Amino acid sequence: MMERVLGPLPHHMLKKLDRHAEKYVRMGRLDWPEGAMSRDSIRAVSKLPRLQNLIMQHVDHSAGEFIHLLQGLLRYDPTERLAARDALNHPFFTRERLRR
Repeated sequence: MMERVLGPLPHHMLKKLDRHAEKYVRMGRLDWPEGAMSRDSIRAVSKLPRLQNLIMQHVDHSAGEFIHLLQGLLRYDPTERLAARDALNHPFFTRERLRR
């Protein structure tokens, strides 16, 4: 589900997996949790939209800054993930403050 919505895990992170975590990955992608792989589950996950499309279904088309903020907060790699302090200074929040 994560890969469907957020995209695939970065290759450099997959290469760092230890032998205990390898059971969660198959052919370079996250594997389905044990016992959770039914046709209905696969069908439901395959219908999920990407993050930006998911957001666009629920907000107006000026959501670009919001999408950018969420993409930064939801990055897999913690070194690339937006820190809380940086998130508070993101244009999504600073523009809102200017409007008030």
